[in-house]
Amino acid sequence: MLSLITLTTSAWFVLRGSVVTAVPPENIFFYRDASNDPSLTAIENAVLTAGVDTALVNTASANYGDVVTRITMQIDAPGDRDAVFRYQTLVTPVFSETAARQAANCPVTSRCVLNGNFLAIEEPRRTLDVAGGSSRSEYIGFVLNSSNCAPSGHCDAYRNFTSASQALDRAERLVIRFHYRLHSDGEKTATCIVDLRPKGAVTYRPWLAGQLKNKGWAILPCQSGPS
Repeated sequence: MLSLITLTTSAWFVLRGSVVTAVPPENIFFYRDASNDPSLTAIENAVLTAGVDTALVNTASANYGDVVTRITMQIDAPGDRDAVFRYQTLVTPVFSETAARQAANCPVTSRCVLNGNFLAIEEPRRTLDVAGGSSRSEYIGFVLNSSNCAPSGHCDAYRNFTSASQALDRAERLVIRFHYRLHSDGEKTATCIVDLRPKGAVTYRPWLAGQLKNKGWAILPCQSGPS
């Protein structure tokens, strides 16, 4: 009986291959990429980057790993075309009183973006693989700019930092979907729903764009949503 169960399980994995689940993120962060120049022109021409912690779990056996061939971030826009952006960089968020010191010692292969006590350490984009029977977690970044749109023409509201931050701040609820295209196991989606309305507030007054302009960054908790 044990041999039969083992044989049946092995045969199922041979037919099924990798079995990957995209776990919804706990939070999402946004930061301005023009922190060292406080002039209005520099802020308007800056770009806004979004970062999120991926969490991919492959429950297949060790023989059935998989590779993520494409990652996109979709921001729902009710009544309009959804904006979709390509994965651009690995990014490590650091929130610390010593952020400036860490930025001064930025690794040679990295790029450091500093906004006050918030430091984003960007590294070149890499292909993500998920071995069988394991998980893979990386912070990844998406430049929210029309030049990084996929497909082109759907992100006209994201021309620069100012317009991008205002586009995020149009409604009290953001629905953001992360799509992972896997080589063997097809497409997986993880959803982050952000409630921008302050706790206890009766009406919504836009605030996110102002914080991103004045502070340069924001970290927002995600509510899990349907895929």
